[in-house]
Amino acid sequence: MPDALVLKGDNIINVWVNGERLRLEVSAEAFGPPKINPEVAARLMLERTSGRGWRFGPVVVSGSAAETLADFGAGPAPLTVSWSNRPASDKADGVIGVHHLPYKRVTFAFHAPGGGETVQSFPLKRTGGDRNTRLGTEVTVGKKKLMMIFVPERRENLITAPTANFIATHQDGGFEPASDGTAIMDFGVERPTRMMRIAAPIELGSLAVERFAVRVEDYGEPTRVGEIAKDDPRFDRNQILVSRRKGRGKPDLLTRIGSDQIAHCSSITYDFPASAIRLSCGVAPE
Repeated sequence: MPDALVLKGDNIINVWVNGERLRLEVSAEAFGPPKINPEVAARLMLERTSGRGWRFGPVVVSGSAAETLADFGAGPAPLTVSWSNRPASDKADGVIGVHHLPYKRVTFAFHAPGGGETVQSFPLKRTGGDRNTRLGTEVTVGKKKLMMIFVPERRENLITAPTANFIATHQDGGFEPASDGTAIMDFGVERPTRMMRIAAPIELGSLAVERFAVRVEDYGEPTRVGEIAKDDPRFDRNQILVSRRKGRGKPDLLTRIGSDQIAHCSSITYDFPASAIRLSCGVAPE
């Protein structure tokens, strides 16, 4: 079995589960055990060994989990899979996270490298324990560390309302007018969003992260974000603004970094022996 896996296009791999070949979509956003579609669980005749649930603010998806044997090409090994009565993927038999793959390095290749690309390396951080493992990197904002998860399958940077309050407090942010949208979460759950922009971008290597889709009706209300007015001095690059606001609440400190933010990058690699996430990028647009 090779040490490295390179994913392109739909990012689908073949995995044999209980002796049957499944096509699983590899997701950098996925956390916890792999999720399979309900008809796949029925076809495999899986016996539920525990319950499993997913919460998206007021929307709760209930499901099940079972112990199986999965073979990625080097022989079967135990693997827990989960499912609900909602499809987990509309283009494969299910979804699996990078953290469950048995490779030393996993690369998402978006397009051919351009001239003059450079590689940035970020420390790989693993959170959530065995049950809800997430992979990302951390950036300090205020006195806390913000977990940044690269999610190339999602366009916009996405955060919850409490995290929006926290970021807006420290980096001075406001909602853009007429920016209502919808975020599609796991199992096709839809949550309303508004676009927030911050006057002081968060620096993630050479990336300047300054726009976020905020899930406005999930885990609280973004009461401390405010609105961006016409000619708002906070966003005048010729002004120096000092915020005196203080943060409140308990944000989840989780930010999903979408494909718009890294559109100038050709690939992202998760290097587990080096505990690093590497981005290969050209020059970011102004």
